[in-house]
Amino acid sequence: AMNRRIHPPHSDVPQLFLPSSKRRLVAIGALLCFLIYTRTRTKLNLNRSLLDNVEDYSLDNSDASSSIADRTNCQIIYILGVEGSIQLGFTTIIEKLASRQVEPATGAPYAISYHNGRLRAALFGHHGETRPLDDPSLVSATIKKICPSDGKKHVIIEDSSFPAGYQFDDRTYRIHRMPWWSQSTMEEVAMSETAKNHPTNLDVFYKTYSPYADIKFVVIHRSFVETIASHYAFDETIERHSNVIRAFMLLLRRFLDSHPTDERTGLKLWTLVCVEKLLEKAPDGDEEQTNLARQNILRYLAKFLGWSEAECPDCFNHWAGSSENYLESLGQDGIAILLEHMKKMGGIWPPVVENALEGQKCSL
Repeated sequence: AMNRRIHPPHSDVPQLFLPSSKRRLVAIGALLCFLIYTRTRTKLNLNRSLLDNVEDYSLDNSDASSSIADRTNCQIIYILGVEGSIQLGFTTIIEKLASRQVEPATGAPYAISYHNGRLRAALFGHHGETRPLDDPSLVSATIKKICPSDGKKHVIIEDSSFPAGYQFDDRTYRIHRMPWWSQSTMEEVAMSETAKNHPTNLDVFYKTYSPYADIKFVVIHRSFVETIASHYAFDETIERHSNVIRAFMLLLRRFLDSHPTDERTGLKLWTLVCVEKLLEKAPDGDEEQTNLARQNILRYLAKFLGWSEAECPDCFNHWAGSSENYLESLGQDGIAILLEHMKKMGGIWPPVVENALEGQKCSL
């Protein structure tokens, strides 16, 4: 049953055979979707021109002549969360913390790469990459490009969400976001091969890249209501978007449960951070107490990542909660749907960590 193929719903009728009135409605709907899509792309991808510029991201066999750096000099940190978990905001914190790290022996700063185009080509199929994720030549070429043997400690930070992109995304993926997901149940989506491999297959990624890089997953959780409310237009309705997001919560949980520790070091492979805890102010408005709570999270993360420097006074300078009233935008009917869906997520999401700090005690 786990491997059965889930076909797109039969409601995907060609527009040619719809009555004229319905064709007009479909056309209007398509135009609205396009406008929403265009506006969303502009808002979310302002920095893409800086990240995915004209640089050549091709990975061919010409890289085979160079040697692979030692695993200790190559670290891949994946900020792992479902769509709407505020990945970009949290990743900035990790990036700033990483920028304060130096090699103990030499004092040289870490070489940090965020949204690395070559890694994204390998993981997701961006930039026209068509080889399988676990293709040996692709893995070797990718590692040599992102972590060259130059004596530096390379830290690669990735935060693509699950799911990622849009149904009509112009970026190439091995498997794009499927339109039929939004018309299916959580279970149907989670059982499908398309969802298991979108935007990448985490099991295959870890298995094939961990021999060459120290991989760490920092799982971030945002309140379920805010997570769904922030992007529900991507799947047309609140209920449909919730079904898709909950399916990926289930898929992420399966991966985390099957990989509690790194197979080579025995250390924890993943940890959890509650976004709402980072946003919380001390009950009495004491800014010093708030900063102390945040610093405790940074100390924990630095230790988890194997970094020596945990002090980062400016890591949260950019951090601010959303001003949008999600309860108002969802409406009473939308809230009722989400409350019902939340009942089915008990024991699935959010994941639980042992000896959790206050900032890791998440509520759904």
